[in-house]
Amino acid sequence: MTKTRTQNSLLNSKVSLLYYVLILAATFISRKVFIDCLGSEVLGLNTTVSNLLGLLNLTELGIGVAVSFALYRPLFDDDRKSIIEIVSVQGWLYKNIAIVVSVGGMIMMALFPWIFAKSELPLWYAYSTFSVLLFSSLLGYFVNYKQIILTADQKQYKVVLVTKTLTFVKLIAQILLIRYSAWGYQGWLVLEFVFSIFIAWGLDYVVRRTYPWLKTSFRLGKAVHKAHSVIITKTKQLFFHQVSAYILFQTSPLVIYAYTDLTLVAIYGNYILISSGIVSLLESVFSGIVPGVGNLIAEGKREAIQRVFNEYFACRMLVAGIVCYCLWVGGDAFVTMWVGKEFLLAPIPFALVVAITFVNTTRVSAGFTSAYGLFKDIWAPITEACLNLGLSVLLGYYWGLTGILIGVLISLLLIVVTWKPYFLHREGLQLPVWPYFLKYIGYMAVLFGSVWLVRTALGPIEDVNVFGWLLGVLKHLVGYGLLAYVILVLFDRGMRDFSGRVLRMLKLK
Repeated sequence: MTKTRTQNSLLNSKVSLLYYVLILAATFISRKVFIDCLGSEVLGLNTTVSNLLGLLNLTELGIGVAVSFALYRPLFDDDRKSIIEIVSVQGWLYKNIAIVVSVGGMIMMALFPWIFAKSELPLWYAYSTFSVLLFSSLLGYFVNYKQIILTADQKQYKVVLVTKTLTFVKLIAQILLIRYSAWGYQGWLVLEFVFSIFIAWGLDYVVRRTYPWLKTSFRLGKAVHKAHSVIITKTKQLFFHQVSAYILFQTSPLVIYAYTDLTLVAIYGNYILISSGIVSLLESVFSGIVPGVGNLIAEGKREAIQRVFNEYFACRMLVAGIVCYCLWVGGDAFVTMWVGKEFLLAPIPFALVVAITFVNTTRVSAGFTSAYGLFKDIWAPITEACLNLGLSVLLGYYWGLTGILIGVLISLLLIVVTWKPYFLHREGLQLPVWPYFLKYIGYMAVLFGSVWLVRTALGPIEDVNVFGWLLGVLKHLVGYGLLAYVILVLFDRGMRDFSGRVLRMLKLK
């Protein structure tokens, strides 16, 4: 029996949620073992190399998002010929990008003696780490490009099952190897290399089993790419969005390293691991909704789209508020329990990390602009990137890490919080935006008011043992969540509609 959009979205979200919790827990343990057994200097180098590879992967240009958008209509119409052609175009483009990434990687490695001049580690650490991660990235371009059809066809859970199961096994194996063997970092790299091959093969196998008729080729992609010019058009627009995303998420550790050392990169990286884990966790839950929205847009049901947007806004704002509040009250105690007091951030940088996390977890417009294919506002990511990097460098010179994070936050507030909703309402939803901003202000008042009330009533979380910390976070989560939810249900129809949808799904079970 064919599943509905809601059922597909729920299945994607449930599988993603389960695996992200497992991966996140394993990642925290892995980072702890990494620091204890290999040192913060090695961890900082690993983080820096990963960010450098992210710079090369900018050449992906956002092709995957453009292809996903191009597939919504053919999948809705079951137009297999167009699907094969579109995925073949992606394969042809990815092959060319892989060549560029390979050449860029060799050039970048030639600069390693200069880039890592301040590091006391042997250069082979940087070369071997970069080579292994580059190999894994190239497999994605040459082998795994076809997985995009699973995501566009609301079968993202299959991608998650393969990638996250093997990633979880890899992390556990790396933890055991680093902790109990003499192989150390060399063993970590070997496992990273081997499991990248396993993941590539697993994804290819699932695609072949799910779509046995999907016979693509690079040659076909090159021959028909002009017939699917929308992919090229959207990719050109998405390139600027990709650059902005890289600067936002990847350059901060590089700027910190430029002003300080790899140890502070590692300390900051611990908090960013928590923050990015939260963002990734919520994205994994909510990203399953986007293909359903794309399907809805393909049908042209404007009233249904608006209703879903209001429910999505309500759910995402509430969940983000709860999660970021728990991060604020329990983050320092968790880091102390996890890696020790010497890895704590100062209060102001930590508060800024929480604020940045909140903005990144409330990107309500992002999923809908992607489903509509609205990427033509290329000035926005350019402005965001310039503000982000320029202010981070300038303010970082005067105030260090605090200044860098202030620069990041300012760029987010101007573009993500202000411009993106306006752009979506004007070009996609075709509705006036002022009711959205009034609702956003109302939600912020409720969420921040609840922070003050609950934090005053329950006090800080100071326990650094697992049970005490979990109990403290649970009390704050329940208290804050219930208070904010009750207020929002009383005053917002979107929250009431979302609650009704959840109740209907529970009754169906």
